[in-house]
Amino acid sequence: METESYQRSRRRAAFAGGGLIFVATAVAFVYQLPSTFFPHTGGPFWLHWLAFAVFYMAYATLSLPFDVWAGYWLPCRHQRSCRLLPVYLGALFRAETAQFAGMTLSALLLLEAGIRWGAAGAVAALLVAQAALIAVHPWLARYLGGPARRLPARVWLPAMAWHLAGFALLLQMPFCGTGSVHLLLEALLGCALWSLAGYRLLRPRNPNAAAALLYLSWAGFGLFSRATPERMGLPEAWIVPAGGGGQDERNSLAASQTAST
Repeated sequence: METESYQRSRRRAAFAGGGLIFVATAVAFVYQLPSTFFPHTGGPFWLHWLAFAVFYMAYATLSLPFDVWAGYWLPCRHQRSCRLLPVYLGALFRAETAQFAGMTLSALLLLEAGIRWGAAGAVAALLVAQAALIAVHPWLARYLGGPARRLPARVWLPAMAWHLAGFALLLQMPFCGTGSVHLLLEALLGCALWSLAGYRLLRPRNPNAAAALLYLSWAGFGLFSRATPERMGLPEAWIVPAGGGGQDERNSLAASQTAST
């Protein structure tokens, strides 16, 4: 009974955190808010990277209360592994550092490639960014304290194909593009929603590929990449491709539940 109570509590935390991110992402995408907050269109590459860094900080700040709720408070309350708060925050900071680097550098690569070679260059850059995430996955897994093992192509390919198709389609929309920070951020917001739909479709058929999709969504600012009950607040499980991390594999993505209501 205690185990089921703990899992229900994690699902509620993920539903709340993922639901908030879903609403914020959908509103920002529909109302084209990146053009309001990031109107600058020129400048050196480091200024572009700074804009992506600010965007990530806003996302991390929004996620922090739910991470602490699900990853620290709930395990302590339910007499699970209860780390000291400074120790937990240190582990969370390590994971956020890795995610920050992956997301902001990938976004910068997409932008610079898009400015020089247009939509085709940005799509190619997304492919390169995903390949880089696959290459560093074993190292990142060890860095975050998860299992470090290489996975077969059948796990990665469906996720890669889904992201590439969604990004290419979104770049055809008139308010998305690769010529400026705000146009690319608009496309990346759409990519986040696209990855959510992909996770929902893949998970019943291929849970490993669905979990890999969440990890590879870092290449497109995957705002839902840590919003599952088995990941939220557990940084060591953020990139576990099998959807593990010691949580119930039958749990569904909270934000997907929001999207379906």
